[in-house]
Amino acid sequence: MVEGDLARDHGITASDLARMSTRRFLALIGALSDQSRFARAWQRTPRRADSPEDIARITGIPAG
Repeated sequence: MVEGDLARDHGITASDLARMSTRRFLALIGALSDQSRFARAWQRTPRRADSPEDIARITGIPAG
């Protein structure tokens, strides 16, 4: 999802990503449009996970 958003919004290729610094990566993530798949997923993600069920729902890994 992120790779596709970066390619579409910024023209970044997989080889560009492999050589990119963490600082640059985070700057580009922060500059993604509100319509990017990553931004929409981030907006839907709860900011608190207080139970194993919450963690399972967020990660997709069953609790237990």
